[in-house]
Amino acid sequence: MISAFEVFSDRWGFLGESPVWSEDGKSLWWVDTDGCRLLRTDTASGRTEVWDAPEAVGCIAMRPDVMLLAGLASGIFLFDPANGRFDLACSPESRSDVRFNDGAIDPAGRFWAGTMHLNLTEPAGAIFCVEADLGHRRVFDGLWTPNGLAFDPVRHRMYFSDSHPSVQTIWVCDYGLATGTPSNRRVFATTHDFSGRPDGAFIDEDGIYWIAGVEGSQLLRFAPSGEALEPIPFPVTHPTKIIMNRANPRSIFVTTRRTAAEDETHASGHVLRAILP
Repeated sequence: MISAFEVFSDRWGFLGESPVWSEDGKSLWWVDTDGCRLLRTDTASGRTEVWDAPEAVGCIAMRPDVMLLAGLASGIFLFDPANGRFDLACSPESRSDVRFNDGAIDPAGRFWAGTMHLNLTEPAGAIFCVEADLGHRRVFDGLWTPNGLAFDPVRHRMYFSDSHPSVQTIWVCDYGLATGTPSNRRVFATTHDFSGRPDGAFIDEDGIYWIAGVEGSQLLRFAPSGEALEPIPFPVTHPTKIIMNRANPRSIFVTTRRTAAEDETHASGHVLRAILP
């Protein structure tokens, strides 16, 4: 299905995550969670700009005003590329032993973001909805590692997952876009039969749910019915999140994690790109 992946970014991160497209589609924003960095890679050249963040950055989202929302360790921050400043916008989570992890924007512009326990000693994770005015609400509790947030506007669905090895479950909800209300939560699929655990995800134009199979060198795909489709082999062990280029719907980009055993000659840690046939 995919002939080859190539290195897209000229910089790498310890834990690449949360790729999002700029409003003009000419650059890809992403984060290095463990390196506490925000990065922007030019689509044409692959050259990457880097900004240091005050805390670990779990997820980002693009606002229409060309500012970024960033889920850091202590809350949701606004980042202005013009001056490189991170300003705290709201603190949905009161616990100091959790940080934000995966996040996604719904079709109405709400920012959904999940938190996880720093040491994974308890299922203290939650998923929050942050409105355009930065008001927020806690929607789901009792998660180990919330991931896989994605929205299907055609089928009015919201997806999310838990990456913990003991869970490895993807849920789907009916989604009321007008109010931002998920309902009828149910199991969509599990990844226990695959080598990779569920990480970051997106929905393609056919409603297929793509999810990075972290630790398994795979990209996993599920039809809207929940049926598992053939996995796509991936050249590094830790793909973390997938996105499709808005300007060219047949290009996919995948952030990755670099392990301690991998040196700078390895593709891990870079953003990788592939063209779909």
